Amino acid sequence: MRLSCSPSYTLLALSLALAPAFAAERLILVTEDYPPFSMSDSRGQVIGMSTEIVKALLESIGYEHELNIYPWARAITMARNQINTCVYSMSRTPEREALYKWIGPLVVNDWALFARSGSSRPTQLDEVQNMRIGSYQGDAIVGWLQTRGFLVDIAPSDDVNPRKLLAGRIDFWATGRMIGVYRLQQLGLAGVEPVLTIHRSEMYLACNRQLPDEQVRQLNTALAALDKRGVLRRIYGSYGYAP
Repeated sequence: MRLSCSPSYTLLALSLALAPAFAAERLILVTEDYPPFSMSDSRGQVIGMSTEIVKALLESIGYEHELNIYPWARAITMARNQINTCVYSMSRTPEREALYKWIGPLVVNDWALFARSGSSRPTQLDEVQNMRIGSYQGDAIVGWLQTRGFLVDIAPSDDVNPRKLLAGRIDFWATGRMIGVYRLQQLGLAGVEPVLTIHRSEMYLACNRQLPDEQVRQLNTALAALDKRGVLRRIYGSYGYAP
């Protein structure tokens, strides 16, 4: 017996078949320990400036989310390979442009060279061309420096770089100015200070390429609306941040 389908039934079936490609109203968020932009509190909850912005963004459009902290190299790989997964706070570089879809910017991050207190202070980046600069795996600073011919000593984690600097194993430590100062306070280390700002980087929520363009537009529009209402400025101010 031959069964016939009404046009309305066919349309319903087609819409259901297509639904998974567009039903990303629950996002998997991944980030790293990168204070004050993202970090864990004493209860293990993910907090931080970028975290507050992303949560406010998703709440404003009714999106649910799951949020976890991972090592940075793992987090960026997850967002690249797993559907409906987004990573923050990601510097938007030419090398990364085609790998993700971008929402933002969320914050601006000044990259700086840190040195041992009392050491010579460079006035421009070219002065450290042949010196050892410490960074860590997966950080955009690594590629940015390497493409300009600098020697980068790559650690598995940024936590080890201040001690490497104090021990004389590297000549400079390249990191975000805010996180560098925060990290030194967190580790209780003295004798290290920022000596030169080398670049200003805008940081984004970077999502898996399969996230539909319409949702990317929705997220960017919602972020712009939060900014217009002063929500971002209030979050920035609570961290003593003035971009």
